[in-house]
Amino acid sequence: MITFVPKPNRVPATKPAEESRFDRIRRIAADKHRQTDTGTTRRDPQKAGDKRPM
Repeated sequence: MITFVPKPNRVPATKPAEESRFDRIRRIAADKHRQTDTGTTRRDPQKAGDKRPM
């Protein structure tokens, strides 16, 4: 004789999704791009002329 048992309603626990290789590459590229943007603040060139009054 076959007896049927209802399935448990338990959802299997999924492990957190790991960061994909492409997401990691994009994040690293964005960090490098951000660092180059902040490092290129240019100052006015220094004037080599003498500032003493004539």
